[in-house]
Formats: sequence, structure tokens, C-alpha cells
Amino acid sequence: MNILRHRNFSLLLILISFVLFFVIDLYIDLSEGVGADHIWHEFVFLFLAIGASFYQARSVFKIDRELEVTRNELLETKKSYKAWQTKSRTSAQELRRMIDQQFQEWGLSQSEKEIALFLIKGLSMKEIADLRKTSDTTVRQQASVIYKKSNTSGRQELSAFFLEDILAVDNSSF
Repeated sequence: MNILRHRNFSLLLILISFVLFFVIDLYIDLSEGVGADHIWHEFVFLFLAIGASFYQARSVFKIDRELEVTRNELLETKKSYKAWQTKSRTSAQELRRMIDQQFQEWGLSQSEKEIALFLIKGLSMKEIADLRKTSDTTVRQQASVIYKKSNTSGRQELSAFFLEDILAVDNSSF
């Protein structure tokens, strides 16, 4: 808000300067005996300058109001995002807990759990092998064990086991 006060003061100072310079020029012109038509032209220019100044000031204030509205909308959006982020983090933690529980029920080892999570996330066998610093063959063997223990036929079915209910669409709402 200090910027606004400073700008308002600056605009007022400019306007006062216009008027002051006009008065000084008018005094000089009158003392030199300048004709009325010249004085009339200077009045016209003064009023045009004052009018342009008010128009510019009005534009600046309008932009300030729009900027304030945008700033408030941004703050509301940030609050909404933070709330969504907190809510989704809580939901993700609960989902992760439930996935870990299911892995436990299937009897997956720690390394099988890690690979199963990478498979669900959609990483390729090579990407998983690189992350785990092991060979593709080892990852493929462990993936086969995971599919057997989980009674699924592959990566898609393993992912669907966890995501099907989450992503199920209630057709009655459409």
C-alpha cells in the first residue's frame, strides 16, 4: 500500500506542477503583453494536460483494483491448493498403508515389495533394474514371483488390483 500512496502523491505532484508552470507562464505572458488568443490556447493545453492526467490516473487506479482482485484470487487458489495437497497426501498415505498391508498378506519380501511398487508406478523392467542396481533378468524373475504370489497375470492386472476400485466410475452420476 505504500507504493499506492507514493504513486498518488506523485500524480498529485505532477498535477500541481502543471498548474504551477501554467500560472508562471501566464504571469510572464501577461507581463509581456501577449494577446488573448495565445492565453486562450495555453488554457486549452492546460485543460487537455489535466484531462489526460486524470484519464491516466483513472486507468492506473483501475489496473490497481484489477491487480488487487487478481492477487486475492491467487491467494484463494493457493489456499485451495494447500488444502487439496494436505487432503491428497493423507489419502495417499492411507492408500500406501493399504498396499503395504496387501503385500504383507501376499507374503512379498522387501525387495519384491519395492519392485511391485515400481511395477504399479509403471516403470519398465530396465528402469527398475537401473534403480535397484541389478540386472533385467533378476527384476523379471522377481516380477514373476510377485505375479504368482498375488495371483495376477502381469503388470496391468497387478496395478488394476489396487486402482480398479479407486478409479471406478459411478455411471449413475452422469
